[in-house]
Formats: sequence, C-alpha cells, structure tokens
Amino acid sequence: MSVYLEQSIGASVPLFWRAARLEYSLALPSDTEMVAIRVDAETKGALALRVPLRGLVTALAPGQTSAYVAVQPDEALELRLDLGGQEYALRVVRSRIRSSGEGRTPDPARTYPPQGTLAGLNLWDSMGLAASMAWFMPRVSLYVASIREDAHGVRLAATPNDPDAELEWRFNGGKWDFLVSGLTSSPAEVAPYGWTLLEVRVSSFVQMEPLVYQVVLARGGVCHPSCSRCGQGGCQACTPPLVLVGSKCLYTTCSSSSVYFNKSTEGCEPCDSSCLECIDGTARGCLKCPASKYLRPASPVAIAGACQSCMAGYFVHPSSQRCQLAPADLQAERFYLRLALRVSVEDFLENAETLKTVLRKSAETLAVSSQDVRFHRWDSAKEGLGVNFFLEVENPFVQHRNSEEWFNIDEWFASLPVPVDEIRILTQSQLYPAAPPALPSPFLDPFMWGVIGAGSASVLLIYPLYNFYFVRKYRQQQPYPVSDGQELFVDQILERTDPVVMSAMVHSKGNLKAAAGDD
Repeated sequence: MSVYLEQSIGASVPLFWRAARLEYSLALPSDTEMVAIRVDAETKGALALRVPLRGLVTALAPGQTSAYVAVQPDEALELRLDLGGQEYALRVVRSRIRSSGEGRTPDPARTYPPQGTLAGLNLWDSMGLAASMAWFMPRVSLYVASIREDAHGVRLAATPNDPDAELEWRFNGGKWDFLVSGLTSSPAEVAPYGWTLLEVRVSSFVQMEPLVYQVVLARGGVCHPSCSRCGQGGCQACTPPLVLVGSKCLYTTCSSSSVYFNKSTEGCEPCDSSCLECIDGTARGCLKCPASKYLRPASPVAIAGACQSCMAGYFVHPSSQRCQLAPADLQAERFYLRLALRVSVEDFLENAETLKTVLRKSAETLAVSSQDVRFHRWDSAKEGLGVNFFLEVENPFVQHRNSEEWFNIDEWFASLPVPVDEIRILTQSQLYPAAPPALPSPFLDPFMWGVIGAGSASVLLIYPLYNFYFVRKYRQQQPYPVSDGQELFVDQILERTDPVVMSAMVHSKGNLKAAAGDD
C-alpha cells in the first residue's frame, strides 16, 4: 500500500513498514509546520487518521490528502493510521534544521561557555564506516549527515569538554538515554526515506540549561543535503551561508572568534572593535564583550547587542553577562564582603593601586559590573600586619543567601593582587549591629533620691533618740507631780482591796502610805 507523509513545504516522504513492525518514527525539517497523510492504493477496509492526544479523527479517501495537522517544535506528534483494519503508529518530530540544511543563526552553542560544549561527536553506520558529516566544531550544534544505502543503522559517540559533564542521547524525539563519554551508543535505525534525528544533550554545572546537539541523518547521499551541487567525491557547491572546504559544506570557516562570516561576500570579516564575538560587523551585532563591557541587547529576547556599560537601573547578570532590569519580585540586596588581606598596613598605604585593583578584580570574580562593587572601608588587623578590606555589593542577581553559587576562596586567592586568607559575607545588620534600646528616664534624679534617703535616715535616727533618751532623761530629773483627785483615787483602790492582801502588805512594808509613795 502506497502511503505518503505530506509536508507543508510541498515535499512528500514515502512511509514504509516491515511486516513485523507496526510503529515508525520520522524527523522533519524545522520549516515543516504541518503534515498530512495520503493513501494512493485502494483497500477493502476503512481508512482513517487519528491524533490521540488532540482527540482528532479524520476519514481518509484513496488518492486524497487528509486535513493537515500542526507539528509543534521540539514536541513529538503521535499519529495513528487505520489502513484496511490494521493500525499503524507514526511519530514525527521537528528538528532545528531547515529543509535547505541551514540551522538557526546564530548557533545556540555560541552562547554557551566552552566548558558546556562537546569536544567531539562522531557517527558510524552498521558497517563500521564513518557517516558523511561536516567537520565537528564545539560551537556548532546542528549538522546534516548521511550513510550508505545498504547500512541498517548508526551509532554515535561523544566527548564533553567538561570531564564532570553528563551526556545523554535520544533517537527521533524519544526517551533520553545515558551516554558514556567516548563510548558508542546503542544502534539506532535509520529511516529508509526522509530524515532520522539524533540528539546529544550536555549537562554541565557551568550553564543553567543543557546544550543539545542535533544531527539529521539520511540514507544514500554521498554529500550533504545542504549542498547546492554534488559530485562523486562530495559537495561541489554549497547553499549560503555554508562554505565549501574540500568536499564538505561547513557552517563557517572562520577560525577566530573575533571574525564573522559575511553572507554577501561569502568570506570572513572582522567584528567591530567593541566586540569579542559577533554575528555581523556592526557595533550592535556583538555576542560577547571584552572586560568591563556588557551586552545590551535591543530587546530581552534579542541574542546580539552592543557592548557598553549598564545604564542606571540595569544590572549585570553573572551568567549571561547581559545588562538586565531587576525582576519585579527580586529587589537589589546590599551586603558586604570582608576580605582578610595578607598585607601590612604600611605596604597597603604605600601602593595606591592596590585599592583600585582589588575593586576591579572583585567585580570580575563576582562576574558583575564595577558599578555594583564599591569600596566601603578598611581596618587594621593582626597588629598592623594585616588589613580587613570591606566591599559593598549591590546586585539583584547576586544574593548573599546563595553565596555557594559564586563564592570560591580559590578563585579569589588567584585573582586578587595580594593573598586573601578569609572572605566573610556580612549583611548591614551584621556589620553595624543596632544600638541597645535606651533606658527610660528615672522618676527622680539620683541626687534627689540621695536627699530623700538622707532625710529618711535622719528621721529614723533622731526620733528614737529624742523619745528614748532626751525625753526620759528630762523626766528623771523632774519630781513626780501629783495631779488633782489622785488621793481620792488611792482611797478608792484601798477600799476595794482584799483585807487579807492589805494585812500582808502592812506587815511586809510597814506604813501603807509609805508603800504607796506618800510623804
């Protein structure tokens, strides 16, 4: 049965199943945004196309193309074909390479640091012969390759620049599988017609997201599909902007990062003097900037831009080295670094350039602008044999809570002009602790409390002395006064007294009146 996959770019790919296999996968160019199915032969059973994840069911008529279905970038599309009572599964995935063989410009790998790229990538067919592929370069992530017609499959091997990086690979947008550096992968079957997509993913700590290399593979051709004219020995002419080198079409022949490939002249030309890397010769076509200059793109999504200092309100992102506005939910946090420098106060004051060099190297080590790192103060330490150097850092993308992401004592020791023994991160409250709260004012001044205490002590001392000494002494010196009516009181007491008691008192004391004290 003749079944074809129709692409929105006008190309058709014959679909082929072996008798024992009912599943098939295929890679598409990036400019193929929609696909459809066409069945040319008559069949007794019903014909239908189903898209399970989207809930679509379309009837097929012999010789007619079905309705087109959109294929999302980097997302496999599952199709089910009911052909005469037999169901076939087809998975299609869009690559990042166009049908002409051109990849995305600039290449995504050019925005990654060298440690996050591959050092090598090779492919061999089932006969052990190398696939026909452009020369590998770490900063190029998209390739077109081909194998012999009689080869059944292909294996790949890759090596990262970072020994600690993790490698994974997959086939036609399937499941990622672990790949050991330098060892070949398991075999992958190459489609009889159309493209087969092989991907290698590099995960390294030096970049936020992994870098993915893509190779689209086809059978039969002895030269790349990107060639505009081929001969027996390979490509004889290339589709711009590719350049013919020997018999291969390369994405660039420019050996230096300070030059770029000019499509109009088909040659390498120098970048603008303000750029280290660029996509064109203008001052706004920079991809990488020299020290103390940072990329200012025209928009947040633009890749290239001008190399300048950041404007007010913009900060340097340590990873991308781009001038960016601080996110609304991320405030610029000011904190301080205390560098314990192994230099005497005398030597520190004698060399006036030490202060400027420490500031500049500190900003470079933090990967931020020199405007974000300012001198705060310095103190003498170790009795004048050391210096505590305080820096003020203010950048919303560098938070003191995440210091383990950017703080490494070895890097600071290697970059600073004088040895550093310790680096301590301090917040504003840690550097300048709040003063203890003021005590409330007393109800009375201490002087008044002293006067009151002295007066109270005097009263407590003089009052008993007056009553128990002076008054008693005075009364002892005065005769006992007899008041009016006292004799009558004595007579009443005597009359009421028991005669027995009176008799005893008379005999023991003599005169009763004398006993009573009467003269």
